[in-house]
Amino acid sequence: MDRKILAGCGRLGVRLVLVLVLGALLVGCGGSGGNGEAPENLPSSPEEAGEVVIRISGTEGTAFSGTYGTIEGTLQTVDDTIGAEPTEYDVEVEEGVADGVTAGFQKTQPGSEELKVELLADDQIVVESRTFAEFGAVNADWFPQIGTDELISSDDDFLFEEEDSVPEEE
Repeated sequence: MDRKILAGCGRLGVRLVLVLVLGALLVGCGGSGGNGEAPENLPSSPEEAGEVVIRISGTEGTAFSGTYGTIEGTLQTVDDTIGAEPTEYDVEVEEGVADGVTAGFQKTQPGSEELKVELLADDQIVVESRTFAEFGAVNADWFPQIGTDELISSDDDFLFEEEDSVPEEE
């Protein structure tokens, strides 16, 4: 009988430890005070931002290469090594163009070092990506939001013609 009681207490103890560990992990996923929402003053599109920057950081000495820029413009190529401080690249967003910003980088040497990219608008993080994988890649894309009316041009109206206009088979 004593063994059954001890076994029951052991299972209860294991369950309690599992619940505490799971709870600690879930609390840790919340980040440092963030509530999962965008900052209040975050621009809704790259065009509305005063300044758009790509920031590369990670383990010092990690070699990487990749490209960044706007979808409509010329992508800039980078082949560099992470330094002691993050490296920032300014992105020129053309005014009056509903354009997106893209950045993609990959580690060029094997290893489990960190490579991180952040896309910032007016000093606020819009998108971030990180990898510890060997030859891992990171991507950060920010596209303006478009409504459904902008998705369908007048040239595409033929897709929505009535069924009466479709010729019948004989």
